[in-house]
Amino acid sequence: MTIHSMHVSELRKALNAVITHLSRPVFVTQRGRIRAVLLDIDRYNQMLDALEDAQLACDPEVRQALAEAQAAQPDDWVSLDEALPS
Repeated sequence: MTIHSMHVSELRKALNAVITHLSRPVFVTQRGRIRAVLLDIDRYNQMLDALEDAQLACDPEVRQALAEAQAAQPDDWVSLDEALPS
């Protein structure tokens, strides 16, 4: 994967073009150090969703509920109508 970086002064001059054609992350540098990352909003949302999924997968309460649901036998199941309040 090629890393694209751009100095903050270059970014100021070309911000509209960069945002319009943003297909992969652009690392913004200042004084020789990466200071920010520009990322397509769809990719950003995908990353947030993946992070949330990973956090939930590590949550002990969620893991316990999942284990209980997987262990449930058909006799323990209830219909959707029974589960939802009227």
